[in-house]
Amino acid sequence: MESHEPRTRAFSLAIAGSAGMLMPLQAMITSQAAGYLGGYFAAAMISSVVSLACLLVASFVLPGARAGWKRFGTVWRDRTIPRWFLLAGFVGAYYMVAQAMSVSNIGLALFAVAVVGARTLASIVIDVIGFSPAGKQPVTRIRILGAALLVIGAVIAAWGTGERTSESSLAWVSLLVAIGAGLLVSFQQSMNGRAGQGYRSTTTATALNYLAATAGLLVAMVILAVLEIESFGFATVPLWWMYLAGPLGIMFVVTGVTLVPKLGALVLGIGLVTGQLVGSLVMDLILTPEKVGANEIIGTLVTLLAVLVASWQPNGRPRWTARKSK
Repeated sequence: MESHEPRTRAFSLAIAGSAGMLMPLQAMITSQAAGYLGGYFAAAMISSVVSLACLLVASFVLPGARAGWKRFGTVWRDRTIPRWFLLAGFVGAYYMVAQAMSVSNIGLALFAVAVVGARTLASIVIDVIGFSPAGKQPVTRIRILGAALLVIGAVIAAWGTGERTSESSLAWVSLLVAIGAGLLVSFQQSMNGRAGQGYRSTTTATALNYLAATAGLLVAMVILAVLEIESFGFATVPLWWMYLAGPLGIMFVVTGVTLVPKLGALVLGIGLVTGQLVGSLVMDLILTPEKVGANEIIGTLVTLLAVLVASWQPNGRPRWTARKSK
């Protein structure tokens, strides 16, 4: 049986990479929907509502999810998990708006580099303060080297951002929005992880996340409509493929939950990030090759190298090759 283990892990890692490629596809759909529906928040809303609907259906169908909602009531009453953790859904709403806004201005690849780089740097802070379910984790020199490479890769990829569009300032704002999304997503994942442990149901934790995201987007859309910044609702009826953004996000989450026991969180993250970076770059080269420069390709590759370096163990082997002691 052991002879099949490397092959099984390699297959699981390939599935993780494929799941990572769903993220740029989701980002592209959300970005295109923003232009068609007449606003960034409208595009984010349709993705959030569809995701919430799917998760609520799953909550009624799956016994574990139904039990998770009961445990949520107990957790809420006993305050075993801070109630403000529900605000993690607002981060999800922000991320969807960032997708809608940034991708059309800076491209999928640069958006992915900004998010992945910021998320990885934030994860170091999370490990230091012990905010994640895993508690405090040591920050080694190899992780610091990986972080430095991330910064270098991001700078290379972002070089000349203002030249990507006639609206130079809008491109830089979009880049900053993407970086903010990456920073916040790391904390959101830790909050959702701790919530999922408390509810003992990923479906429940994810549904609550999208419930808060939908509520936050609704309030934001009302405020923007009152201020006459963005019209409330949709400018036209959404096309069928725009409804796919939500399920793609759910598939990404489900893949992570399914594969983490087989690969571990770190290896799973490497697979997902690799798929996201490579998929984003390939989609940019196919859809908008005129927006892709050599610096963006080099920056993406340096960022990918940084993630691999950060995963290296002091014994000189990547962490995913370390065997459990018997």
